[in-house]
Amino acid sequence: MKRILTLMAGALALVAAPAAAEKIKPDIAEYKAIELKSLASGKQTIDPSKAYIFIRSPKNRSNGVFLKTPSPEEIANYEAKWREELADEIKKYPGRLERWEVQQKVGRARGEKPVEPTEANFSIAPIDTRMMVPFGPQYVFDKSDDGEEKTFSYLVEVEPGEYTYFGPMFAMPNGQVFGQCYCMGSVKFEAKAGQITSLGDFLSLGWADRAALEQSTFERELLADRPAVPTDWSLPDSLAQYPSVKAELRAAGKRNNFVRALVGRIPPVPGVLAYERDVPIDLVGLAEAEAKARAEAEAAAAERARAEAEAAAHEVGKAAEAAEAEAEAEATPDPAQ
Repeated sequence: MKRILTLMAGALALVAAPAAAEKIKPDIAEYKAIELKSLASGKQTIDPSKAYIFIRSPKNRSNGVFLKTPSPEEIANYEAKWREELADEIKKYPGRLERWEVQQKVGRARGEKPVEPTEANFSIAPIDTRMMVPFGPQYVFDKSDDGEEKTFSYLVEVEPGEYTYFGPMFAMPNGQVFGQCYCMGSVKFEAKAGQITSLGDFLSLGWADRAALEQSTFERELLADRPAVPTDWSLPDSLAQYPSVKAELRAAGKRNNFVRALVGRIPPVPGVLAYERDVPIDLVGLAEAEAKARAEAEAAAAERARAEAEAAAHEVGKAAEAAEAEAEAEATPDPAQ
């Protein structure tokens, strides 16, 4: 009987384990590298509910990190996780304080006196650490060699949303990051479901001449003096059958260097991003604001002209009515005469 009860308790524990262990977890940006050989064999497919980012790298393999802009749901989950961990720390605090006080009495206390956790002083890792989407240098989509130059390409399956290029960094599985963080200015774009958003070879910076590159680094002596080459946004023939768009780039502002990488910024991008000393300027946003202001001014001018025309027409109508009344009065015989 005791053995039966033990087995029943164990079974109930297994059933209840998922619910008990199911703590509120923040959403993690999901991503997956797609390889041409797996796509051709059917091991991988293009999912219409997912978004895809295509990158081409001339000459060498490449690597980098994107940051997904968290959705309202992801932010809510993150805040719930913060409150859950704060509650755990509040529960643990009395015990920690008691142990520290006991050790203090016997002269064995180490470190500072435990601080009571509150909403004002408690924190967890920033949400951006959960929104990182790396690519490369491994898991190449395809590589080609035309005899003159090798080309490597990457295709990353991601969740639909907005992505910021965080810089040419290599993210290790243990969380370490090596490379340069574009914390002081970069670009962002929208990756929509059911289509491939092409960055082409933009991330290789071939479009930036020496003058542009000088605005993104302190190590200017080693910069090559080369002309700018237009970005190739095209997709390979192997992806031609799928819906695709060129990435619509926008300026992205400064970000915290939470990965503790070398700080830098992407070179100014014509028509997209400029810098006023250390301040990123959203050229697309400025152009849109100017166009909106012009449209509003033109609409206001048109409204004024319409109102003035209506007022003038009204005055003309009143004058005509007065003239008509006067004519009728003159034409009507006076009974007294």
